[in-house]
Amino acid sequence: MKKLSVGIINLLLIISILSLYILEPMAVKAASSATTLAELRQELKQLQAQKQSNEKKKEMTQSQINQKNKDIANAQGEIKNSEAKIEEATNNIKTSEQKISEYEAKTEEVMAFYQLMMGENSYLEFVTDSSSMTELIMRIDAVEQLIKYNQDQLVTLEDLIKDNEQKQVELKKYQNELNQNIDNYEKKISELETEKLALSDISVGINEEIKLQQAQIKNFEQMGCGENENLDVCVARIGSNGWLKPVPKGRINSLFGYRNVAGQSSNHSGIDIGINEGTEVLSSTVGTVITTFRTNCGGNQVYVQSYVDGKPYVVLYAHLKSISVSAGQQINQQTRIGYSGGYSTSTLHGGYDRCTTGAHLHVSVSQTVYKSYSNFVAHLINPPGYPKTKGAYFYSRTQWFD
Repeated sequence: MKKLSVGIINLLLIISILSLYILEPMAVKAASSATTLAELRQELKQLQAQKQSNEKKKEMTQSQINQKNKDIANAQGEIKNSEAKIEEATNNIKTSEQKISEYEAKTEEVMAFYQLMMGENSYLEFVTDSSSMTELIMRIDAVEQLIKYNQDQLVTLEDLIKDNEQKQVELKKYQNELNQNIDNYEKKISELETEKLALSDISVGINEEIKLQQAQIKNFEQMGCGENENLDVCVARIGSNGWLKPVPKGRINSLFGYRNVAGQSSNHSGIDIGINEGTEVLSSTVGTVITTFRTNCGGNQVYVQSYVDGKPYVVLYAHLKSISVSAGQQINQQTRIGYSGGYSTSTLHGGYDRCTTGAHLHVSVSQTVYKSYSNFVAHLINPPGYPKTKGAYFYSRTQWFD
Protein backbone atom coordinates (compact mmCIF):
# COMPACT_ATOMS: atom_id res chain seq x y z
CA MET A 1 0.00 0.00 0.00
CA LYS A 2 2.86 2.37 0.86
CA LYS A 3 4.56 1.73 -2.49
CA LEU A 4 1.23 2.28 -4.25
CA SER A 5 0.76 5.62 -2.45
CA VAL A 6 4.28 6.75 -3.37
CA GLY A 7 3.64 5.72 -6.95
CA ILE A 8 0.42 7.73 -7.08
CA ILE A 9 2.16 10.77 -5.59
CA ASN A 10 4.98 10.50 -8.14
CA LEU A 11 2.43 10.16 -10.92
CA LEU A 12 0.61 13.28 -9.73
CA LEU A 13 3.91 15.16 -9.59
CA ILE A 14 4.69 14.14 -13.15
CA ILE A 15 1.27 15.20 -14.39
CA SER A 16 1.49 18.51 -12.52
CA ILE A 17 4.76 19.63 -14.15
CA LEU A 18 3.82 22.66 -16.20
CA SER A 19 7.24 23.93 -17.19
CA LEU A 20 10.87 22.85 -17.16
CA TYR A 21 13.41 24.76 -15.09
CA ILE A 22 15.92 23.55 -17.63
CA LEU A 23 14.30 25.63 -20.38
CA GLU A 24 13.19 29.21 -20.68
CA PRO A 25 9.85 29.68 -18.89
CA MET A 26 7.05 29.24 -21.39
CA ALA A 27 3.35 28.48 -21.54
CA VAL A 28 2.92 24.74 -21.88
CA LYS A 29 0.13 23.88 -24.27
CA ALA A 30 -1.85 20.68 -24.50
CA ALA A 31 0.17 17.62 -25.47
CA SER A 32 0.41 16.86 -29.19
CA SER A 33 -2.30 14.63 -30.61
CA ALA A 34 -0.41 13.98 -33.83
CA THR A 35 0.07 10.33 -34.77
CA THR A 36 1.46 10.79 -38.28
CA LEU A 37 3.91 13.02 -40.11
CA ALA A 38 1.07 14.78 -41.90
CA GLU A 39 -0.61 15.67 -38.60
CA LEU A 40 2.73 16.74 -37.11
CA ARG A 41 3.33 19.11 -40.04
CA GLN A 42 -0.10 20.66 -39.43
CA GLU A 43 0.73 21.21 -35.74
CA LEU A 44 4.01 22.83 -36.79
CA LYS A 45 2.09 25.31 -38.96
CA GLN A 46 -0.14 26.16 -36.01
CA LEU A 47 2.93 26.67 -33.83
CA GLN A 48 4.49 29.00 -36.41
CA ALA A 49 1.24 30.96 -36.62
CA GLN A 50 1.24 31.28 -32.82
CA LYS A 51 4.78 32.60 -32.94
CA GLN A 52 3.74 35.34 -35.40
CA SER A 53 0.80 36.21 -33.17
CA ASN A 54 3.11 36.50 -30.16
CA GLU A 55 5.49 38.77 -32.06
CA LYS A 56 2.62 41.09 -32.94
CA LYS A 57 1.50 41.15 -29.30
CA LYS A 58 5.05 42.04 -28.27
CA GLU A 59 5.06 44.97 -30.70
CA MET A 60 1.69 46.18 -29.39
CA THR A 61 2.86 45.87 -25.80
CA GLN A 62 6.05 47.83 -26.50
CA SER A 63 3.98 50.56 -28.14
CA GLN A 64 1.83 50.78 -25.00
CA ILE A 65 4.94 50.94 -22.80
CA ASN A 66 6.37 53.76 -24.94
CA GLN A 67 3.11 55.72 -24.61
CA LYS A 68 3.00 55.24 -20.84
CA ASN A 69 6.62 56.41 -20.61
CA LYS A 70 5.60 59.56 -22.47
CA ASP A 71 2.65 60.02 -20.10
CA ILE A 72 5.02 59.75 -17.12
CA ALA A 73 7.42 62.29 -18.63
CA ASN A 74 4.51 64.69 -19.30
CA ALA A 75 3.12 64.24 -15.78
CA GLN A 76 6.55 64.84 -14.25
CA GLY A 77 6.87 68.02 -16.33
CA GLU A 78 3.46 69.19 -15.15
CA ILE A 79 4.49 68.52 -11.56
CA LYS A 80 7.56 70.73 -11.97
CA ASN A 81 5.37 73.47 -13.43
CA SER A 82 2.86 73.14 -10.62
CA GLU A 83 5.67 73.26 -8.05
CA ALA A 84 6.90 76.51 -9.63
CA LYS A 85 3.35 77.90 -9.52
CA ILE A 86 2.96 76.87 -5.90
CA GLU A 87 6.23 78.58 -5.04
CA GLU A 88 5.12 81.70 -6.92
CA ALA A 89 1.75 81.69 -5.13
CA THR A 90 3.49 81.26 -1.77
CA ASN A 91 5.81 84.21 -2.48
CA ASN A 92 2.84 86.32 -3.59
CA ILE A 93 1.07 85.52 -0.33
CA LYS A 94 4.13 86.57 1.66
CA THR A 95 4.45 89.79 -0.34
CA SER A 96 0.75 90.53 0.11
CA GLU A 97 0.95 89.86 3.84
CA GLN A 98 3.91 92.22 4.11
CA LYS A 99 2.07 94.96 2.21
CA ILE A 100 -1.02 94.43 4.36
CA SER A 101 1.10 94.79 7.46
CA GLU A 102 2.57 98.03 6.09
CA TYR A 103 -0.83 99.43 5.09
CA GLU A 104 -2.35 98.46 8.42
CA ALA A 105 0.36 100.40 10.21
CA LYS A 106 -0.20 103.45 8.00
CA THR A 107 -3.94 103.16 8.39
CA GLU A 108 -3.61 103.02 12.16
CA GLU A 109 -1.52 106.19 12.06
CA VAL A 110 -4.05 107.91 9.84
CA MET A 111 -6.93 106.71 12.02
CA ALA A 112 -5.17 107.92 15.16
CA PHE A 113 -4.52 111.26 13.53
CA TYR A 114 -8.12 111.41 12.32
CA GLN A 115 -9.54 110.60 15.75
CA LEU A 116 -7.20 113.10 17.39
CA MET A 117 -8.14 115.63 14.84
CA MET A 118 -11.85 115.05 15.40
CA GLY A 119 -11.42 115.68 19.14
CA GLU A 120 -12.59 119.07 20.36
CA ASN A 121 -9.15 120.48 21.18
CA SER A 122 -7.54 119.04 18.10
CA TYR A 123 -10.37 120.31 15.96
CA LEU A 124 -9.99 123.84 17.36
CA GLU A 125 -6.27 123.63 16.85
CA PHE A 126 -6.76 122.34 13.33
CA VAL A 127 -9.23 125.17 12.64
CA THR A 128 -6.81 127.64 14.11
CA ASP A 129 -4.09 126.38 11.89
CA SER A 130 -6.36 126.49 8.87
CA SER A 131 -6.37 129.70 6.92
CA SER A 132 -9.98 129.20 5.97
CA MET A 133 -12.96 126.88 6.36
CA THR A 134 -12.41 125.68 2.86
CA GLU A 135 -8.95 124.53 3.82
CA LEU A 136 -10.35 122.76 6.88
CA ILE A 137 -12.96 120.94 4.82
CA MET A 138 -10.31 120.00 2.30
CA ARG A 139 -8.10 118.67 5.11
CA ILE A 140 -10.94 116.56 6.55
CA ASP A 141 -11.90 115.30 3.10
CA ALA A 142 -8.28 114.40 2.38
CA VAL A 143 -8.07 112.37 5.59
CA GLU A 144 -11.33 110.56 4.81
CA GLN A 145 -10.14 109.75 1.28
CA LEU A 146 -6.84 108.53 2.65
CA ILE A 147 -8.63 106.23 5.10
CA LYS A 148 -10.96 104.96 2.37
CA TYR A 149 -7.99 104.33 0.08
CA ASN A 150 -6.19 102.34 2.75
CA GLN A 151 -9.34 100.37 3.52
CA ASP A 152 -9.83 99.60 -0.17
CA GLN A 153 -6.23 98.50 -0.41
CA LEU A 154 -6.72 96.22 2.59
CA VAL A 155 -9.79 94.63 0.99
CA THR A 156 -7.88 94.16 -2.28
CA LEU A 157 -4.92 92.60 -0.50
CA GLU A 158 -7.14 90.36 1.63
CA ASP A 159 -8.89 89.16 -1.55
CA LEU A 160 -5.48 88.53 -3.10
CA ILE A 161 -4.42 86.46 -0.10
CA LYS A 162 -7.61 84.38 -0.29
CA ASP A 163 -7.11 83.93 -4.02
CA ASN A 164 -3.48 82.88 -3.54
CA GLU A 165 -4.37 80.52 -0.74
CA GLN A 166 -7.09 78.92 -2.88
CA LYS A 167 -4.66 78.68 -5.79
CA GLN A 168 -2.13 77.00 -3.51
CA VAL A 169 -4.74 74.46 -2.36
CA GLU A 170 -5.75 73.77 -5.96
CA LEU A 171 -2.15 73.41 -7.09
CA LYS A 172 -1.39 71.02 -4.23
CA LYS A 173 -4.42 68.98 -5.19
CA TYR A 174 -3.32 69.03 -8.82
CA GLN A 175 0.16 67.96 -7.81
CA ASN A 176 -1.25 65.05 -5.78
CA GLU A 177 -3.34 64.01 -8.77
CA LEU A 178 -0.27 64.12 -11.00
CA ASN A 179 1.71 62.05 -8.49
CA GLN A 180 -1.13 59.54 -8.39
CA ASN A 181 -1.17 59.45 -12.19
CA ILE A 182 2.57 58.79 -12.22
CA ASP A 183 2.10 55.94 -9.73
CA ASN A 184 -0.63 54.51 -11.94
CA TYR A 185 1.49 54.94 -15.07
CA GLU A 186 4.48 53.24 -13.44
CA LYS A 187 2.29 50.40 -12.19
CA LYS A 188 0.85 49.97 -15.68
CA ILE A 189 4.34 49.98 -17.17
CA SER A 190 5.38 47.31 -14.70
CA GLU A 191 2.38 45.22 -15.73
CA LEU A 192 3.11 45.77 -19.41
CA GLU A 193 6.79 44.94 -18.96
CA THR A 194 5.78 41.71 -17.19
CA GLU A 195 3.38 40.92 -20.01
CA LYS A 196 6.07 41.68 -22.56
CA LEU A 197 8.54 39.49 -20.71
CA ALA A 198 6.03 36.65 -20.62
CA LEU A 199 5.41 37.04 -24.32
CA SER A 200 9.14 37.15 -24.94
CA ASP A 201 9.61 33.94 -22.95
CA ILE A 202 6.76 32.30 -24.88
CA SER A 203 8.28 33.47 -28.13
CA VAL A 204 11.71 32.12 -27.19
CA GLY A 205 10.11 28.87 -26.09
CA ILE A 206 8.16 28.66 -29.32
CA ASN A 207 11.32 29.31 -31.34
CA GLU A 208 13.05 26.39 -29.68
CA GLU A 209 9.95 24.24 -29.90
CA ILE A 210 9.65 24.97 -33.62
CA LYS A 211 13.31 24.03 -34.01
CA LEU A 212 12.75 20.78 -32.11
CA GLN A 213 9.65 19.91 -34.10
CA GLN A 214 11.26 20.74 -37.45
CA ALA A 215 14.28 18.61 -36.54
CA GLN A 216 12.11 15.68 -35.49
CA ILE A 217 10.07 15.86 -38.71
CA LYS A 218 13.35 15.70 -40.61
CA ASN A 219 14.42 12.71 -38.50
CA PHE A 220 11.13 10.94 -39.23
CA GLU A 221 11.70 11.57 -42.94
CA GLN A 222 15.26 10.18 -42.75
CA MET A 223 13.99 7.13 -40.88
CA GLY A 224 11.66 6.47 -43.81
CA CYS A 225 8.43 7.13 -41.91
CA GLY A 226 5.48 7.32 -44.28
CA GLU A 227 3.41 10.49 -44.37
CA ASN A 228 0.43 8.69 -42.83
CA GLU A 229 2.33 5.97 -40.95
CA ASN A 230 1.89 5.73 -37.18
CA LEU A 231 4.96 7.45 -35.71
CA ASP A 232 5.17 5.12 -32.70
CA VAL A 233 5.46 2.16 -35.08
CA CYS A 234 8.07 3.94 -37.18
CA VAL A 235 10.25 4.87 -34.16
CA ALA A 236 10.17 1.27 -32.94
CA ARG A 237 12.65 0.48 -35.73
CA ILE A 238 15.40 2.29 -33.82
CA GLY A 239 15.90 -0.50 -31.27
CA SER A 240 18.16 -0.31 -28.23
CA ASN A 241 20.32 -2.37 -25.92
CA GLY A 242 18.68 -1.08 -22.72
CA TRP A 243 19.88 1.71 -20.43
CA LEU A 244 23.38 2.78 -19.44
CA LYS A 245 24.47 5.68 -17.24
CA PRO A 246 25.87 8.65 -19.19
CA VAL A 247 28.94 8.77 -16.91
CA PRO A 248 30.85 5.99 -15.07
CA LYS A 249 30.41 7.56 -11.64
CA GLY A 250 28.24 10.27 -10.11
CA ARG A 251 26.31 11.59 -7.14
CA ILE A 252 22.58 12.35 -7.21
CA ASN A 253 22.46 16.03 -6.27
CA SER A 254 18.77 16.57 -6.97
CA LEU A 255 15.91 14.14 -7.48
CA PHE A 256 13.05 14.12 -9.96
CA GLY A 257 9.78 15.76 -8.90
CA TYR A 258 9.04 18.09 -6.01
CA ARG A 259 12.03 19.85 -4.46
CA ASN A 260 12.87 22.93 -2.44
CA VAL A 261 15.93 24.94 -3.45
CA ALA A 262 16.91 28.10 -1.56
CA GLY A 263 13.43 28.31 -0.07
CA GLN A 264 11.67 28.00 -3.42
CA SER A 265 9.55 24.97 -4.28
CA SER A 266 9.41 23.52 -7.76
CA ASN A 267 8.90 20.34 -9.74
CA HIS A 268 12.25 19.18 -11.06
CA SER A 269 11.98 17.80 -14.58
CA GLY A 270 14.81 15.28 -14.20
CA ILE A 271 17.77 14.43 -12.00
CA ASP A 272 21.03 16.30 -11.40
CA ILE A 273 24.20 14.20 -11.40
CA GLY A 274 27.12 15.75 -9.56
CA ILE A 275 30.33 15.32 -11.59
CA ASN A 276 33.43 17.37 -12.34
CA GLU A 277 33.04 19.95 -15.08
CA GLY A 278 34.52 18.67 -18.33
CA THR A 279 33.49 15.03 -17.73
CA GLU A 280 32.76 13.09 -20.93
CA VAL A 281 29.02 12.44 -21.28
CA LEU A 282 27.99 9.35 -23.28
CA SER A 283 24.57 8.44 -24.62
CA SER A 284 22.46 6.32 -22.26
CA THR A 285 20.63 4.75 -25.20
CA VAL A 286 20.80 3.89 -28.87
CA GLY A 287 18.89 6.52 -30.76
CA THR A 288 18.71 9.55 -33.02
CA VAL A 289 19.64 13.10 -32.01
CA ILE A 290 16.51 15.19 -32.45
CA THR A 291 18.29 18.54 -32.13
CA THR A 292 20.76 20.56 -30.06
CA PHE A 293 20.59 24.15 -28.90
CA ARG A 294 21.61 26.52 -26.12
CA THR A 295 19.50 28.74 -23.84
CA ASN A 296 20.33 30.94 -20.84
CA CYS A 297 18.35 28.55 -18.63
CA GLY A 298 19.75 25.07 -19.26
CA GLY A 299 22.85 25.89 -21.25
CA ASN A 300 23.83 23.53 -24.07
CA GLN A 301 21.16 20.85 -24.48
CA VAL A 302 20.79 17.65 -26.52
CA TYR A 303 17.53 15.80 -27.20
CA VAL A 304 17.71 12.14 -28.21
CA GLN A 305 14.87 9.92 -29.49
CA SER A 306 15.23 6.28 -28.41
CA TYR A 307 13.27 3.04 -28.18
CA VAL A 308 13.98 0.79 -25.19
CA ASP A 309 12.23 -2.49 -24.32
CA GLY A 310 9.41 -1.82 -26.73
CA LYS A 311 8.75 1.76 -25.53
CA PRO A 312 9.69 5.16 -27.02
CA TYR A 313 11.71 7.62 -24.93
CA VAL A 314 13.16 11.10 -25.34
CA VAL A 315 16.32 11.75 -23.29
CA LEU A 316 17.48 15.31 -22.55
CA TYR A 317 21.06 16.12 -21.50
CA ALA A 318 21.48 19.71 -20.23
CA HIS A 319 24.01 22.14 -18.73
CA LEU A 320 26.69 20.81 -21.10
CA LYS A 321 29.87 22.80 -21.49
CA SER A 322 30.11 21.65 -25.09
CA ILE A 323 28.20 19.41 -27.54
CA SER A 324 29.75 16.65 -29.66
CA VAL A 325 26.72 15.50 -31.72
CA SER A 326 24.41 17.10 -34.26
CA ALA A 327 20.76 16.91 -35.24
CA GLY A 328 19.80 13.76 -37.14
CA GLN A 329 22.90 11.84 -36.06
CA GLN A 330 22.41 8.13 -35.30
CA ILE A 331 24.13 7.35 -32.02
CA ASN A 332 24.82 4.39 -29.76
CA GLN A 333 25.76 4.00 -26.11
CA GLN A 334 29.42 4.73 -26.81
CA THR A 335 28.72 8.01 -28.59
CA ARG A 336 29.97 11.10 -26.82
CA ILE A 337 27.12 13.56 -26.33
CA GLY A 338 29.47 16.27 -25.11
CA TYR A 339 31.27 17.41 -21.97
CA SER A 340 29.58 18.43 -18.74
CA GLY A 341 29.41 22.02 -17.53
CA GLY A 342 27.33 23.84 -14.93
CA TYR A 343 30.08 25.79 -13.15
CA SER A 344 31.94 28.00 -15.64
CA THR A 345 28.71 28.26 -17.65
CA SER A 346 26.79 29.59 -14.60
CA THR A 347 25.95 33.30 -14.39
CA LEU A 348 27.24 33.16 -10.82
CA HIS A 349 30.70 32.43 -12.18
CA GLY A 350 30.72 34.66 -15.24
CA GLY A 351 28.83 32.35 -17.61
CA TYR A 352 25.47 32.66 -19.36
CA ASP A 353 23.36 29.89 -17.74
CA ARG A 354 21.22 31.36 -14.93
CA CYS A 355 19.69 27.97 -13.99
CA THR A 356 22.79 26.34 -12.56
CA THR A 357 25.08 27.13 -9.65
CA GLY A 358 27.65 24.34 -9.85
CA ALA A 359 29.13 21.55 -11.94
CA HIS A 360 26.59 18.83 -12.78
CA LEU A 361 24.72 17.06 -15.56
CA HIS A 362 20.94 17.30 -15.85
CA VAL A 363 19.12 14.30 -17.34
CA SER A 364 15.41 14.26 -18.18
CA VAL A 365 13.50 11.30 -19.61
CA SER A 366 10.09 11.45 -21.29
CA GLN A 367 8.29 8.25 -22.25
CA THR A 368 7.04 9.33 -25.67
CA VAL A 369 7.81 9.83 -29.31
CA TYR A 370 8.80 13.47 -29.60
CA LYS A 371 6.02 15.34 -31.40
CA SER A 372 6.03 18.65 -29.52
CA TYR A 373 7.61 20.18 -26.47
CA SER A 374 4.33 20.07 -24.56
CA ASN A 375 4.11 16.38 -25.44
CA PHE A 376 7.62 15.90 -24.05
CA VAL A 377 6.71 17.65 -20.76
CA ALA A 378 3.43 15.77 -20.38
CA HIS A 379 5.19 12.39 -20.42
CA LEU A 380 8.19 13.10 -18.17
CA ILE A 381 9.16 10.22 -15.88
CA ASN A 382 11.74 9.58 -13.20
CA PRO A 383 14.87 8.56 -15.16
CA PRO A 384 15.07 4.76 -14.73
CA GLY A 385 17.87 2.90 -12.98
CA TYR A 386 19.21 5.70 -10.77
CA PRO A 387 19.40 5.89 -6.94
CA LYS A 388 16.17 7.21 -5.44
CA THR A 389 17.94 8.96 -2.56
CA LYS A 390 19.52 12.40 -2.74
CA GLY A 391 23.26 12.22 -2.08
CA ALA A 392 23.54 8.58 -3.18
CA TYR A 393 26.28 7.49 -5.62
CA PHE A 394 26.47 5.09 -8.55
CA TYR A 395 29.82 3.61 -9.55
CA SER A 396 29.42 2.22 -13.06
CA ARG A 397 27.43 2.77 -16.23
CA THR A 398 25.71 -0.57 -15.80
CA GLN A 399 24.80 -0.29 -12.11
CA TRP A 400 21.01 -0.44 -11.78
CA PHE A 401 18.74 0.76 -8.96
CA ASP A 402 15.10 -0.27 -8.68
